[in-house]
Amino acid sequence: MKINCFRKHVLAAGFAMVCAAAAPARSLPVDGYAAFVNNRVITVGEVLAIVEPIRAQLAESSGGEELEQKMEEAYQEGLDALIERALILEEFTAMGGNIPDRAVDDQINVMINERFKNDRTAFLEALAEDRMTLDDWREETRNRLIVNLMRRREIIDRVNISPRAVRELYDSRSSQYQVPEQIRLSMIVLHKGTTSDDRAVKKKEAEQIREKLLTGSDFAAIAKSSSEGYKATEGGDQGWMDPKTLRKELADAVAVLEPGRISDVIETDDDFYILKVEAKKSASTIPFDSMRTKIEDELRKAEELKLYKAWIERLKRKFYVKILADSKSSGPRVQ
Repeated sequence: MKINCFRKHVLAAGFAMVCAAAAPARSLPVDGYAAFVNNRVITVGEVLAIVEPIRAQLAESSGGEELEQKMEEAYQEGLDALIERALILEEFTAMGGNIPDRAVDDQINVMINERFKNDRTAFLEALAEDRMTLDDWREETRNRLIVNLMRRREIIDRVNISPRAVRELYDSRSSQYQVPEQIRLSMIVLHKGTTSDDRAVKKKEAEQIREKLLTGSDFAAIAKSSSEGYKATEGGDQGWMDPKTLRKELADAVAVLEPGRISDVIETDDDFYILKVEAKKSASTIPFDSMRTKIEDELRKAEELKLYKAWIERLKRKFYVKILADSKSSGPRVQ
């Protein structure tokens, strides 16, 4: 188990980051500087540590200029995420914040228990394999706790979604919550053949089958033995469907057919059909109570993102940020 996998999660935890690609296409020194946030240094290697693990995933779906562009975008996203993280840490320091050592130790112990089955030796070996010291990991853990604490203070605890807002959004989307009428349909299909004699034989067979059904014969059994439709082996059961998806001749028949009743023999250009409506569900609307939690979560996430972006913009105005490894230019850019 590699610690760099944990490290990537730590760097991404707590803010809106999309790590969707791979390392940048341009050549960059891994030990070079990518950005400064006050006195904090972000290296190119730290950015690559975020995007490199999924290089192969991107290469499977893209190539050429598209691949290069996505690599550039991924590098910028990773750099932006690290800058945002550094800004949050700077704000915590400016506030005089402190995370007790005990809280850091407790968090590390939880991780060792969950991911290494409480094997501290395996944990230390994984750290060494990733060329990290325990102090390095303690700092990573402390920073994650800081980011989570600050996010809760500045964003999560400030979000308040009113019941009225949830209801208004539900009402504004009323058309999206409409469930059309559905029917559970079984059918027996006989192909008409190519000659008039074939059609006459098949029609007579269809009428005889219908007579058997009307006298109580099992629809599914006859469908398995006689139907030439693709669902014959399933007793002609088509499952639940929207009747509007049926061809007109069949839709017209099921519209007036009560559940459990057998249709007349229905002739189309190529086939004869015998239908049985097993059940019907009237058109309905998904009730508000069934959608309440989902809508509230949607509104909450949108509000959290809005607050987060505004918060980061305030921090950018408050603290010094200098980007050295811009994806569009080899020269420095002060933000």
